[in-house]
Amino acid sequence: MARLQTPDGRALPVPLSALRIRGEVQELPGGLTAHPQALAAFTETIEQHLDRAREQAENDEGLSVEEQGELIHSVLLGQVIVLGLGAYAATPDQELLEVISDLSASLGTISPLGAVVADRLPAISTAAGLGWLTGVPLLPQEYAHAALRVLEQAGPPISPAAQARLVWAGYRRPALFKDPLHPSRALLKPPATLVASRFVRDQELHRLAQSPVEGERNAALLLLHVNGRDRLENAPLVDVLDTAQVLLLRLLRAHREAGRDDGTAEALSALHAQLHRELGAPQLAQARRDRRQPDGDVETSSWQARRLLRALRWERLREPTSAERQQQAVLWDALNALETDLAAGLTPEQDDELKVRLLLLGLRGLVTTSRAPGMNLPPMVQLAVQVSSLDPLWAWESTQTRGALGMTLADGLDRLTGCLTLSALTNTPFGAAHGRKIRQLTVQTAGHVFAAVRRTGLRLPEQTFLETYFARLGSLRALPLNAAELQTVQQAYLEVLRAVSEVVPDRLEDVREEPLQVAAPEPDPDRAALAPPPVPLARAHDEEGPPHVLAVRERLTGQRVVLLGSVPSPEHRAALMRAFKLRELDWISSEAYAHGTHAHARVTPDTALVILAIRWMGHAQSALREVARAQGVPYVMHPGGLSPSSVAWQIMQQVSVQLDERRLGEARQTDTDRGS
Repeated sequence: MARLQTPDGRALPVPLSALRIRGEVQELPGGLTAHPQALAAFTETIEQHLDRAREQAENDEGLSVEEQGELIHSVLLGQVIVLGLGAYAATPDQELLEVISDLSASLGTISPLGAVVADRLPAISTAAGLGWLTGVPLLPQEYAHAALRVLEQAGPPISPAAQARLVWAGYRRPALFKDPLHPSRALLKPPATLVASRFVRDQELHRLAQSPVEGERNAALLLLHVNGRDRLENAPLVDVLDTAQVLLLRLLRAHREAGRDDGTAEALSALHAQLHRELGAPQLAQARRDRRQPDGDVETSSWQARRLLRALRWERLREPTSAERQQQAVLWDALNALETDLAAGLTPEQDDELKVRLLLLGLRGLVTTSRAPGMNLPPMVQLAVQVSSLDPLWAWESTQTRGALGMTLADGLDRLTGCLTLSALTNTPFGAAHGRKIRQLTVQTAGHVFAAVRRTGLRLPEQTFLETYFARLGSLRALPLNAAELQTVQQAYLEVLRAVSEVVPDRLEDVREEPLQVAAPEPDPDRAALAPPPVPLARAHDEEGPPHVLAVRERLTGQRVVLLGSVPSPEHRAALMRAFKLRELDWISSEAYAHGTHAHARVTPDTALVILAIRWMGHAQSALREVARAQGVPYVMHPGGLSPSSVAWQIMQQVSVQLDERRLGEARQTDTDRGS
């Protein structure tokens, strides 16, 4: 893996910061575990990589604490997987294969080795009759328990080298074993909904989850996730409904055949129908197939439901993955550029390059996140969407993360964002040698993305603007790339990444980073018809301030605002109070909010707005969003500095409509009080 940097030493973002290239796997009949010599060669290669990871963790002083921890965990997981594959080859066992698959998925969240192992598992699973088995990542506290399951089946002797890796990685036998494949019902329950209209259904589902039949318990737990979606993020609710429906169909058939039923499955089916309608009745592909051609048994469906419940639990409790942290760094780079523009009196509407970057990052966040009506977005995805003025539910059903269009868009947007980042090297020897190829890749990828969306009858948000922007670099194709063309483009992209990995670390001097040079934009009649006439921005030092500051002042004059995060500054407080003419600014420092406890007491009904200064808030974002939401107070996720111009732009971008509605409601209440 090659770590890539720009000439000034900044790490290039995903997918550029880590160059990972894998060749195609030629799978053996029956899978790797059916061929002892091939398995031995494969596991030996894995162990060599583990030793290199161990050496890096010990000697690379440039690693962050998180990166070092991930290397240590990768050695533990990798070594247990190696031992598990050997044990499975000797004595095939379904639950052992399940654990290996889950360990591989866990390794994949922190190391490219996970994908290498995952590539070899489908053939093994297919040979075992489990071709649809996909790994469920484990939580770090489950690693030792999964390792114990594997070690007990692997049995002695374990080689001294393997034992040394386990000891180095901190493996200790758990004092009390907890089977990660069979967590308790309490651990699988989601948080309870806060939506009052769903309380009765929540109680009924909890009652049904006490059923003595495992399949009915699992179906009830799945439906609790849909009912409590206001407390969830990134939950694949269409898959949840689909899996629950298949399970209920098979339960009903089994009950009819056995001539026994207490009504639990019917009650769950009725609740499923209600929840399905609430989400707009999305298509449930597996359930439709099962209705047409009934196949499968209750035991298998219940097992699949349990694995999905475990995946939902992992999603609720996990920390951001390495790839997500790097993607967030990309967003922060764009937000820093936005902050610079706002400080200069500009907005993204006046900076096409920045607007394109924000749109691509927001769209990528949407298509890589499971969404549904009434469900939250992860904080950084929500922020990317809000600063780009995107509809969080744009094409949510058509762009499911595991669907064809969702994966096409995620791949294309990744590559397109990467090409724009590489264009920053235009005025370097690398740019002189590869600038034309980067431009071609940009045009090909952009055309492919636009055409793929058009083929489904959809349009990207701001697609006319994006097409106009990228058409300046060359003619955009009318049809999506076919498989062979896509492979050619991807290969060319990898060649550029290989080249930049050799050139960029040289830290070329006297280089000024500039974007791709494009011609001046042609007027876009479609956009011009929809957009209001441009209003010139005043400079920050003007007496009245720019228009967005004046707009916020109009909405917040005489109001109380709560600001959460950073360290209270008399200068910033005075500037914000003066710019918005606030009655009160209650500023809670980053150290004082105690995971929302202090905030809950200070976000009162007379609070007009909550500003979450997320740059200084760490992981408290989600808790503090819920505090504001529970009080019915509009909140702004503010990523920048605390100048009035920066804060005002985010307020208008994110909550101007809510503030207007709140102000209108207060005016109506005042009129009513006067009339009475």
